[in-house]
Parts: sequence; structure tokens; C-alpha cells
Amino acid sequence: MGRRTSTLLAGLVVASLALAGCGESGSEEKKDGGAATPGFANGFVVEPDDSGDPTPGGQLEVVTYSEARVLDPVQTIANGSSGGTEMAAVFDLLVRYDQESESYVPQLAEALEPNAAQDEWTLTLRDGVTFSDGTPLDADAVVWSLDRYVEKGGGQVSFLTHAVRRWTATDARTVVFELTRPWSDFGYLLSTGPGMVVAKGSDKGGAFTPIGAGPYELERYAPQEDLVLRARDDYWGGRPALDALRFFPISAESGRLDVLRNGEADMGYLREAPTAQEALEDGFGGFMEIGSISRGLLLNHREGSATADVRIRQALMHALDVDVINQRTAEGKGLVSTGILNDLSQWDLEAEPLAYDVEAAKELVEAAKADGFDGTISFKGVAKVSEAMGVTLQGLLSEIGLEVSLDYVPSVTDLVNDIYVTRDFDMVIWSFGMPDRAVYPELYEKVHSTARGNSGGSADPELDRLIEELGAATTPEEQQGVLEQIQLQWNETVPYVPLGATPEWNAWGEDVHGVVPSIDSIMLLDGAWKD
Repeated sequence: MGRRTSTLLAGLVVASLALAGCGESGSEEKKDGGAATPGFANGFVVEPDDSGDPTPGGQLEVVTYSEARVLDPVQTIANGSSGGTEMAAVFDLLVRYDQESESYVPQLAEALEPNAAQDEWTLTLRDGVTFSDGTPLDADAVVWSLDRYVEKGGGQVSFLTHAVRRWTATDARTVVFELTRPWSDFGYLLSTGPGMVVAKGSDKGGAFTPIGAGPYELERYAPQEDLVLRARDDYWGGRPALDALRFFPISAESGRLDVLRNGEADMGYLREAPTAQEALEDGFGGFMEIGSISRGLLLNHREGSATADVRIRQALMHALDVDVINQRTAEGKGLVSTGILNDLSQWDLEAEPLAYDVEAAKELVEAAKADGFDGTISFKGVAKVSEAMGVTLQGLLSEIGLEVSLDYVPSVTDLVNDIYVTRDFDMVIWSFGMPDRAVYPELYEKVHSTARGNSGGSADPELDRLIEELGAATTPEEQQGVLEQIQLQWNETVPYVPLGATPEWNAWGEDVHGVVPSIDSIMLLDGAWKD
């Protein structure tokens, strides 16, 4: 398998960093969890009115959180914040997550069915589907695309090869997936990057050309300006109602809300609690997905880092007052939680995270100092955007005897280099973005010792075992039981410090219809239309 490219890493960090603003705090009282901000919930913010016949024509203007520089599922992380919606428009998804039935259903495929043991799944393709270059999307094309994903090191390759032993085309329309163990939610993999089938012609001529079987195809890309996709007349589901989609990035959250308000954008991606609260008060609709641990601290477990000592990691959990952090970095409007699952999750764990306890934190730090620890720890972030968090951490951790040095780099690219190349960090503001239906794959990718996405270098055999056991659990009751054990083991090893969740919201006004959400904040626009 090839190594992940720098473009992919940059996409990962852009999609993952929780970049918060600064506010003032008058609160010094700690609470273990925190009430959810009114209006924040998983699902449609306003029940959509998609009745009536679609109005043909027009262009959907979409303001994005980050720029999708390469429409390649290998190089760009397939989620709503980093190009997942754009790539789904070009490649479609083999399977999508259906919010109403709470299950994975066929999209580009015709069927996906398991055997009795759920360790073998059969994918049946629709007849007559073609890529935008006219070549057929058949079983061989699916196998080729998946092989390419592995060979070029796509973002979920560690989990893909962990979960699936092999995939085989048994006839022109059938692909059989043999899993390494039973997994009831296998459809998740085919609803994200691996399920975006890339045509063989995409790699011809040296430079990548996005050729897919989705409802739109690339018309124009102007770096740092916009991306325009044109409707396909020969899309398998029929020509889309919209003539085109235009995506344009605005890095500032307030700027994205402004263009939604003034009508320059029909749809936009919001993820910071204060701005999202404003948009709720303005009456915007759309679809919101609140992933657990979408705000927290990535810790470096490698030798030489202050956070390599488990006592320091536990001290951080005991010392960080999430209410104070919320006040000073999110105007008190964030979704705070120190557990592995947030308060709005469908999973209601009885196992508690490590409690706020300054005295316990001081004792752990003193024990580490007695063994030679010098008491210094670094916080690394991006200049300006991470400074509120850095100053807040500096103040809170000084109370337990830690001296925090603040190291701000000029860009996300520099931060990527420090995390993945030099590995020069102790703690960094970071995000999992873990939807309820993807807890197993996200935990595997982020903290399993063998996963390439494990950027902190955590390595706990017991946590590895529990994550694998979670994947093999076939009933909600079994999954709940394993999650309880994972929380308890998390308290022992602290691979990462959860601080809360973010409202990942694809917002739109009342004149937008027919948008279908899948998972990881990816929106399907083949049936979208405007009044």
C-alpha cells in the first residue's frame, strides 16, 4: 500500500481542526457534561417541504468549509467538510445511509445483502450504468477502483483492509466482499470514500481526471475561487433538475453565514456553535449531524513527548474545565462533553469519563515530576485561529503545576508536517467527527495501534481488542456493553482528550428542495432543485 499523500493529509487536517473564536468567561464552576445548546440535534433542522414537481434549471450555489482541490477519493477525505458532497456528485455512492430507516440502502448499487453470519456481503449493481466517459460501471470497475484505493493509500485504507479480507467480481453485476469478522454495518464503507467508484480513464495521461458515474461532471475548477459541476444528461437516475452546482470556499465561519443571509449562497456548511446558533435564530433549515469527539485534544504518545506519560494524560482529563473552555472559545454555546460519546448520542453510557478533580491532577503531575518530568508541556496550533484555546489551556493547566508553552505555526500545512512528518507536538486541538453509526470505524481509524489515521501514536492492546469486539457485536445491546468497556479503558489510557462536539450543519433556505443526506455530512444532490 502506498503512503498517504500530502494533499490527503492537508485535507484531513482541514476537515478535522476545530477552529474556535474567543469569548469572555465568568464561570469557574465545573460540570461533567453540559446541556445541549437549544436547537442542536441530529437530523433535519426544519422538516423539508419537497412536495410538488421539481423546478428544472438553475445553479445551486454552495459555500464550503474548505476547498476540494482534487476530486479524488484517494486524496481527499470523503466527508461534508472537505469535499465529500462534491465527490458524491461526481462519483455517486454505491450505498447511502437512510436517515428514516436508520440503515444503509442501495444508491448507485441495486442491492447489498449479507449472509446469515454477516461476514460476507453481496453487492449487486444496476444494469446499464455508465461513467461520464461512456464506459460501463460493472463489477470489474468496482474491483479496480477498490484496488486503486488500497494501492494509492486512501484515507480509510487501514480500516478497509482490516475489515475486508477480499472483494471479488463473480459476474458482470456482482461483487462479493469477504469480511475478516461479522459486521452488521458494513454498508458504511461503501457510503464513504471506498464507495465512490473511480473510472479507469481517470488515471490516464498522468494527471488525475475525475470520471465518475454520478449525476454531475467537472466543468471548471479555479483554485481558491470556485468549482463548477455540470449536470449529466445520461445519469442513471435521469438528468438532475439543476443545470449546475457551484462550490466556493470561505474560510471564516461568519463569512459563510453572511453569504447565506444575503442570498449569494443557497447552501452552506457551518460547524461553529456560536454561528450555528445565529443561523438557527435566522430560521435556516438543512441537515445537522453531531459527531462525538468532534472537538478535543490530540495527544502525542511517542517517547520524548510530555504526553507519552499516562499520568500526564490523565492529569489533563482531570484538570480541563470544559465549561470554562466553552465560555472562552465558543461564547458558551458549544456542545461540551468529556466522554467518548456526546450528550445527543443515541448511546447513553453509564460508564463515566474521568471527573474534573484538580487535586487528583496535581498529584499525578507531582508523581511524574518525582520521576524526572520537568513540568513543561506544549500546545501547538495555527496562528490566530487557535490562540483562544492556547491561552485558556495555559491558564487551566498552570493550576496543576504544568507550564504550557504556546507554539503557533503559520498554516495548516505546517501543522500537518509537525503531526505526520516530524511528529513534533504534545497536544493539538483536533477532531474525530464520529457519527453514531460510524463509532466502530472511527475509533479504529483514530486510536487502534495498527491504523494509519492514529496520528497520536496510541498503542493499547486492550483498547485494540475492545474496538475489534465492538465491530463484531451484532446487536445494539452487545454494542452498548462494549462501548461501556471502551469508556472505562479510555479512562485508563487516555488516548485523546474529548472536549465536546460540533454541530456539523449543511444549512439551506426554504427555496432549496430535494437534498438527501447520507453520513459524515455528505449531501446527495441528484434530486435537488430550487424554487
